[in-house]
Amino acid sequence: MAMVLMWTGLSAQIDSVKNRIMNNRVSKEVKNRIWRKPKDTTVVTVKSEAAFMPYKDKFIRRIYIRQIGFERSIYDSSRRIRDRITRLANTLHYDTRESVIRNHLFLREKRQLNPYKVADNERYLRDLDFILDSKIIVHRVPGQPDSVDLEVVTRDVFSLGLTGSVKGLDEYVVGVYDANVGGMGQRVQADVGIEGGREPVLAWDVIYRKSSIMGTLINAYAGYTRLDNSRSLGEEYEHAFFVRLDRPLVSPYSRFAGGFEASQNWSKNVYRTSDSLFRQYRYNFEDAWVGYNLGANSFNNRHRYFAAMRYFRQHYSRQPSQEWDRVRGLYNDQRFLLGSFTFYDQNFYKTRYVYGFGRTEDVPYGQTITLTSGWMEELAEKRLYTGLSVLKSFVHKGGNFYQIEGAFGTFYRDKRAEDAFLSISGQYYSKLFVTKRLKVRQLVEAGYARAFQPRIREMLTLNEELRGFSPDSLYGAQRIILRTETTLFTNWQFAGFRCAPFVSLESAHLRAQSPVVLPKNFFWGATGGFRIRNENLIFGTIELRAFYFPEAIDGVDHLSFRVTTNLRLKYSGRFVTPPSLVRYNN
Repeated sequence: MAMVLMWTGLSAQIDSVKNRIMNNRVSKEVKNRIWRKPKDTTVVTVKSEAAFMPYKDKFIRRIYIRQIGFERSIYDSSRRIRDRITRLANTLHYDTRESVIRNHLFLREKRQLNPYKVADNERYLRDLDFILDSKIIVHRVPGQPDSVDLEVVTRDVFSLGLTGSVKGLDEYVVGVYDANVGGMGQRVQADVGIEGGREPVLAWDVIYRKSSIMGTLINAYAGYTRLDNSRSLGEEYEHAFFVRLDRPLVSPYSRFAGGFEASQNWSKNVYRTSDSLFRQYRYNFEDAWVGYNLGANSFNNRHRYFAAMRYFRQHYSRQPSQEWDRVRGLYNDQRFLLGSFTFYDQNFYKTRYVYGFGRTEDVPYGQTITLTSGWMEELAEKRLYTGLSVLKSFVHKGGNFYQIEGAFGTFYRDKRAEDAFLSISGQYYSKLFVTKRLKVRQLVEAGYARAFQPRIREMLTLNEELRGFSPDSLYGAQRIILRTETTLFTNWQFAGFRCAPFVSLESAHLRAQSPVVLPKNFFWGATGGFRIRNENLIFGTIELRAFYFPEAIDGVDHLSFRVTTNLRLKYSGRFVTPPSLVRYNN
C-alpha cells in the first residue's frame, strides 16, 4: 500500500510539472508554429467572370499592382501569420518586380472592361509557377460612373526550391533552383545525379528560363543535360543541348500562339555495357508550330476558331546497330507536317481542393473540337494522316466536374486506312464533402481504346495506364481502363506542410490482336499513400505511393513503392494545343 501511495504521489508531481511545461508561453508558441490547425476558408464554386460582370463595358482608367508578403492571405486581408518561418521567408525572398507582373498583363488602360478577359488574366497569373495566387479587384472611380480602376493583387511563392529522387541506395538525383531570380521572372536550375554503377559517378544538368520576354508572353528556355533519357527506351542516358520558345494562347481574345524547339542528343555508355547490347546513336530534332485565333476581337461571345500548322523533323546521324531497333520508329528519322482547325468555347469556374491544398484552382467547362490532317514520313514511308478529337467538360455549381473525351486518327496508304486508333474516356470529380476534420473528393475514370489495322506503329500497352504497372512486353489491340480514387484533405498542417491521404482501385482489360494470345487479359491493383504540399513553397507536391498487384508478371512486382518529388498536379484548362497525332499510349 505504501508503494502505491508513493507512486500515486510521484505521478501527480510528474503530471503537474508536465502541465506547467506544456502550458507555458514558450511551449504554446512552439506548438502553434509547428502543429497548427489553419483557419479554413469557405469552399465555393463560382464562375471566374462573376465578380467582374457588374463593371462590364466600363473604361479602365488605371491598373495598379499590389503584392502581399507571406504573412498575409490573399483571401482574408485581416489574417496575418506571424512566426519565425514567415519572417525568414520574407527576408530571403525577392518579391516579383512590378514590371514583371505588368509584362504578364494583357489588360490595357483606356480600354473597355471585358469580364471574361479580366478573369483570363487573373487565371494566367495564377498559372505562373512563381505566383501562389492572384486576384483582380475592381474599384469604382468617384465622380466618374463610366470608369473603374483595377487593382492586381499577387502573392509569390518562396522561389528557392530543392528537387530529389531516389531509385536505390546508391542512385539518386538532387537539385536546387530559383524560379524567380531577383524577382525578374527568371528560373535557374541545376541538378546532380549520383550513381555507384556509372562512369563517371556524377552527372549534371543546368536549365534557364525567362518568362514573358519584354511583355510578349513568349517564354524562352535553354539547357544542357547529362541526366536525360529523352527518346530512348530508358536504358541509355543521353547528353543533350536544347532551346525552346513558347507562346501559349492565354485567352480567346489573343491572336497568336506558337512555339519552337531544337535539340541535339546523343547516347552515352555510362554503364560500360558491351557494344553488342548498348544502343549507340545521335540525333537532332526541330519542332515548330504557329496558330491564329479567328474572331479574337469578338467581345459578345467566347466561340472561337483556331487554325494552326506544325512541322516536326527528327534526324538520326547515327542509328543503333541492333537490327530490331533499326525497324522501329523511335530510332529512325521522322518528319510530319500537320494542320489543324479547332472550334472551342471554354470558360472556367473557380474552386479549391481538386489537386491543390486550398489555393484557387480553375476548372474548365465548354467544348473543344479539333480536326487534324497532314502527312508523316517514318521508316522511309510517306503517309497521309487524318484525326478528330472532341472534348466536352461540365461543371455544376454544387462542385461536381465531368469531362468526356473522344478521338480517332488514321493513316492512309494506297487509299487504305492503317494504324488507326480510337479512344473514348470519361472523368468524374465529386463535389467536395466537408466535415469538421476532413474534406473528401472522389474521382472516377474510365477509358476505352482500340487499334485497327496495325502496321508500323506499336500496339496499345498498359504501361502506367495502371499506375505503377509497366510490364516488359505486353501489347494489345483493345484496352479498357477503370479507376476510382478517394482523396482526403486534412485540416492540420506541420510547419506549413499539409497532408492528403488517398487510396485507389484500378483495373484494366487488354485483348491482343488475333492470332496472338496473351497469357492474361485482366489486371487489377490497389494503390495508396499520401501527398504532402506547402503551397507557399515553389516545389510541387511530394507523393509517397505504394502499389499492390495480386498477380505479378514480368517487369511488375506484387508490391512496390514510389516517392515522387516536385509532382505537378493541375486540372488542365488549355484552350488549344499544337497539331499532333492522336495519342496511343501515355
